Amino acid sequence: MTDLNAQPYHRIQTEQGRYYFAAGLALMLSSVAFRLGAPAAGVTLLAAFPLLLVLARYEVLVFDGTHLRRRGPYAWWQARMLGGTTSLPLAQLELSITEVVHLPLTLARYRFRTILVGNGFEAVLFSNTAGYAPFVTAVFSAVDESKLDFHSRAWLQYGTPPPLTEMAEAMDDHHLAQFPAVLLRRTANHFTLTGRLRLAQRYFRQAYGRDRGNPHLLCEMGYFFRRFALAEHPRWQLRAAACLRLAARLARHEPHLLERIGEAYCELFDFARAERCFRKALELNRQLFRAYAGLAELAFRDGQLARVAHFYYAAAHSTSDPALRRRAQSEARYYERLSQDDDYLEAEVRRITWLHHIRQMRTMAGGIFFVAWLVVGLTGERFPDVQDIGLALMGSSGLAWLGLSCGLHWQRRRSALPETVT
Repeated sequence: MTDLNAQPYHRIQTEQGRYYFAAGLALMLSSVAFRLGAPAAGVTLLAAFPLLLVLARYEVLVFDGTHLRRRGPYAWWQARMLGGTTSLPLAQLELSITEVVHLPLTLARYRFRTILVGNGFEAVLFSNTAGYAPFVTAVFSAVDESKLDFHSRAWLQYGTPPPLTEMAEAMDDHHLAQFPAVLLRRTANHFTLTGRLRLAQRYFRQAYGRDRGNPHLLCEMGYFFRRFALAEHPRWQLRAAACLRLAARLARHEPHLLERIGEAYCELFDFARAERCFRKALELNRQLFRAYAGLAELAFRDGQLARVAHFYYAAAHSTSDPALRRRAQSEARYYERLSQDDDYLEAEVRRITWLHHIRQMRTMAGGIFFVAWLVVGLTGERFPDVQDIGLALMGSSGLAWLGLSCGLHWQRRRSALPETVT
């Protein structure tokens, strides 16, 4: 018998990049071991290559309806060795960030990256991973809408394929005219999320022709043209800006939509219009967490740290969700201390500068390691001096990469701040 009260259970693979990097590193080191005349070490490292690829399949993120849990070898090692958090009650999820990652050398051109953050827990998911859509839809449907950015909300609303999806390519304009605009809009948004942009453009054109005065549709078209500009040509960003301007004019009495349009303007780097949308939304409704957070981000871009703290405190008072309030208060205390304590500000500037340098040096060390490996592999035993130099560079750059990775882990942490009573 089926238990109607059973919680949904979803799982998705995560942290795959770490395993692929380790597998590639093992393959490179195995070739070095064979060159150095250490066949036992070479065979061991070569065997580690497929083993790491197999282990990657067991690194998963699980959602059981109430908790997010990371499981797998890396999650176990992170919890035991680094003291990391591998489980998060869904009520403590602070925010979901779904970003568009541009992939210029692939057929898809872009993919989505979703970051789930809360109380020391962090998980990163990619839209090209099997099971992404049902997983994120289940998580997003169970959390406060204020924790979702535009793309997260889009996956919640349009991630499930609508009825027209299977026959979409066979439909001509005459047949599409027989369907309601709402269904055409849903189909267009679903195609945008799944990367079928040409079909999405066609369905958006049909939906707009039958519902020109819908500001929600215009806002979604603005985001679509932003994606289309990334995939096709930058000139489509002008169309995105035009759609958003019209949407903002028609949505002057809809605070939640103005909040989303402000976020869209931030993606287009039109910060002046974004600020106007956020402020107009707050004039209509003072309880909009994301509008306050958006104003805080804009104030940070202008270097106004005291205003950043002010807006985050306002965001904390605008929500009843404990996780959102805790995050907003933490951000407010951090920027408040930056604006008031010059020593703390200097220490943070040094930390962020070091963080930037460490990332650059780690990238350089990884590049040197790869080039040295190629030199060792191509020269063989014909040029022993070059081979020795290559092996020395591999060893030094590999150790440097590991040391810089550890430094990057520790430098990411902010200095501790005192807690405040809510």
